[in-house]
Amino acid sequence: MQAPFVTAKSEDVPIYKDFAGQTFGDLDIELIARVDGILTGMFFKEGQTVKKGQLLYTIDPLEYETKVEQVRGQVAVAQSNLVNAQEELKRIKPLADMNAVSKRELDAAVAKDKAAKSNLTSVRASLRNQEIERSYCNIKAPIDGVIGLSNARLGDYITKIGNSSKLNTVSRLDKVRVQFTVSESDYLRYQKQIKAGDKITDLQLILSDGSTHPSKGSLNFSDTKIDPTTGTVTIEAQFPNPDKTLRSGQFAKVRVLLRTQKDAIVIPQKAITEIQGLFQVSIIDDKNTIQTRMVEVGQKIGVDWIVTKGLKPNERVAIIGNQFIQPGATVTPVPYVADKKENALSLND
Repeated sequence: MQAPFVTAKSEDVPIYKDFAGQTFGDLDIELIARVDGILTGMFFKEGQTVKKGQLLYTIDPLEYETKVEQVRGQVAVAQSNLVNAQEELKRIKPLADMNAVSKRELDAAVAKDKAAKSNLTSVRASLRNQEIERSYCNIKAPIDGVIGLSNARLGDYITKIGNSSKLNTVSRLDKVRVQFTVSESDYLRYQKQIKAGDKITDLQLILSDGSTHPSKGSLNFSDTKIDPTTGTVTIEAQFPNPDKTLRSGQFAKVRVLLRTQKDAIVIPQKAITEIQGLFQVSIIDDKNTIQTRMVEVGQKIGVDWIVTKGLKPNERVAIIGNQFIQPGATVTPVPYVADKKENALSLND
């Protein structure tokens, strides 16, 4: 009877762990309306690049321009009143020096001059406020970046309070941040690695279609606290995104190289049989006889499994599968060849 087999191999095996995460722009800035009014203009294409200072939205400015003109009129009146007060003070002061007018009249002229100056300062400040409010009718890009899908359309009434104030988001995507959570035990293990001088530097981003982002990432920071409700801590990694294929809000896996296990014995998972928590393999000895052996296993690597005890390098391990082969049976060893589906799974994992 033929028995496919694999040769146990000893090799350095990188141990990875995947964590579910979500992407964010290097900088995500919400465009929020600061005045109420009808949306009268949109000057961009959704999903396209915009430049800092570029006009994006306009809100009907008529109400705010009217307020500006009203306050400008008040400024003109205040300036006129100040000129009159100054002229009156100039006229009264020499007369007061000659005792031609009473001190009370002089004090009144001085007070009027001060009040006119204060009033002018006040209305000028009010004018600046109204001009600033008028400027809020033009919403411009705060940074160079990519603008998202607009939450408002032409003709919508926009308010500065509530959800309607959130018009859009501009994201800087030269780099992306990926936030993911790890368990408290994983976090403590990571901290021990840092203290031992073994920093985690190999980070890969696995996208939802199974592809791997071409650029490797680096750790940014970890949260200052562990969430008591989940027992996890949030960690952020950063990945270069030169072609801007990654966008904010994507779900992906961060694959972290935890360590490299030296001289690990690796065989396919299908060569191992589990019975009530015990693991065994079928060895083909030098006489081509099947021998059953108990083993201990460690980390799974794709479609393979690390055997930590019970197996030596170069031993032949039979892939029994559904075949009924008794221990002690003599077989014809045939090298096992994994099919394409298994190879693809191994690569994706």
